[in-house]
Amino acid sequence: MRNISFVAVHRGGHLSKEQHRQLIKWAVVCAENVLPLFGDIIDERLHDALRVANTWECGGASVGDARNSSVKAHEVARESAEPAANAVARAVGHAVATAHMQTIHWKPQIMH
Repeated sequence: MRNISFVAVHRGGHLSKEQHRQLIKWAVVCAENVLPLFGDIIDERLHDALRVANTWECGGASVGDARNSSVKAHEVARESAEPAANAVARAVGHAVATAHMQTIHWKPQIMH
């Protein structure tokens, strides 16, 4: 069962829209801090994903845009032979995927 603290209010959880924006902003800062560990040449798909995350945080990108960018960042991870580059790409992918977490289809467990 998912932690209800990370489920949107409109889905029965506690996460407000403002908290969700703060959460993706924090995730992007974390990913940006490790981005230099990717290597000398950073795959443009990672930069694009972070731009989409920032745009989503400001209300200018859709959850679908964020999901697509996350998939592309994870493609970079799969293509990366270096463990550090793989981890950085996954961090970026998960950061932008934070936009999608608010729409998780969560159903409370009914206890009988």
